[in-house]
Amino acid sequence: MEKRTCYLFVFNGFADWEPAHVTTTLSQYSDFDICTFSVDGKAVRSMGNLNVQPDFSLDEVADKKFDLLLLPGGNAWETGGNPEIIPLIQRCTQDGTTVAAICGATLSLARAGVFDKVKHTSNGLDYLKKQVPAYGNEKDYLNQPAVADNNVITANGAAMLEFSYGVFKHFNAFPEKDLNFWFKLYKSAGMEYGVDG
Repeated sequence: MEKRTCYLFVFNGFADWEPAHVTTTLSQYSDFDICTFSVDGKAVRSMGNLNVQPDFSLDEVADKKFDLLLLPGGNAWETGGNPEIIPLIQRCTQDGTTVAAICGATLSLARAGVFDKVKHTSNGLDYLKKQVPAYGNEKDYLNQPAVADNNVITANGAAMLEFSYGVFKHFNAFPEKDLNFWFKLYKSAGMEYGVDG
C-alpha cells in the first residue's frame, strides 16, 4: 500500500511546536511520510533555535504530488515573509491537495486568495484584516479555534490540538474512538484518564 505524504514548510523562525502533534502522530501511527522543505533547501533555525536540515527545496516540491501541505506559524508571515510559497499554495488548492495552516501561516492563505472561497479562521478577524488589507471575505470567517472546509484547514495560534484533530479527522487517519481518546487525553492534560505525569 502506497503511503501518503505530508510536506512541512520550514523557514527561519518557524513555530516548531505548532505542527508537532500533526507530524509526530501521523509519522508514528498512520500511513503518512513526513518530509520537510525550505525555500532554498538550506538549513533553517526554528523559533526554538532548533537547526532543521530540510529534505527538499521549494523548487523540488513544486511539481510533486502529495497529500498535505503543512504550514506552521512564525513572525515572518506578519512581515510579508515567505512570498515564494504562494504559487504552491495556489496550485495545491486548485488541484485538491489539502492545505493546513496555523497561526500566522493563515495569512499566506489570505494572500493567495484561498480565503475568498472557503470558511476559515485565523488569529482574529481584525488581525487578518490588518495584516492582509486585500482580504474581504468576512462572511466566511469563523471565530473558532480551528476550521476545516473542503481541503483547507486553518487554526489560531493557540489551537494546536484542534488543528491536529482537524487534520487527522480530514484524512480519516484514525478510528473515531481513538481520535476522540487522543484529543481528550491531551486537552485534559491527562487528568481525564488518570495520567499523573
